[in-house]
Amino acid sequence: MKITEKSHIDHGLSPRLMALIARRYADRQAFFIDTFVTPDDEPAVPSQLHADVPESECFYQQRCGRKTWSRMCRRPPTTSSLVTVIGGPSSEAPGECILYTAYGGPLAPREPGDPGIETPEQAAESFAFWRTHALSSLGSDAA
Repeated sequence: MKITEKSHIDHGLSPRLMALIARRYADRQAFFIDTFVTPDDEPAVPSQLHADVPESECFYQQRCGRKTWSRMCRRPPTTSSLVTVIGGPSSEAPGECILYTAYGGPLAPREPGDPGIETPEQAAESFAFWRTHALSSLGSDAA
């Protein structure tokens, strides 16, 4: 797996943690999602995900040129000892695996309206999760 200019790595992970990610997933050749606990000597990482967010605290925003709208809140980021990493095939270099994104916190279901939702069960899971969760717009690029 390679980290490229298309990798979405602006979630506040340290250069040391990004180097660990590059080493840890160097041999990946296909799509993957993994969540791991940061090493004991690495500080907690920023997490933009918030649970139990009432609709009265939310607003909706399109992020990173996406066509869908994300449920956002103005809460500051929290911290997490979890890092989620997503990588897979490169559209520009067939046969190469690249880092799509890495961020602090657990894996969350795709957001409602995401074109990657393929089944009614995935859509129901997405709706149920995102009606109570939101992403922080503070201390981030809201990406």
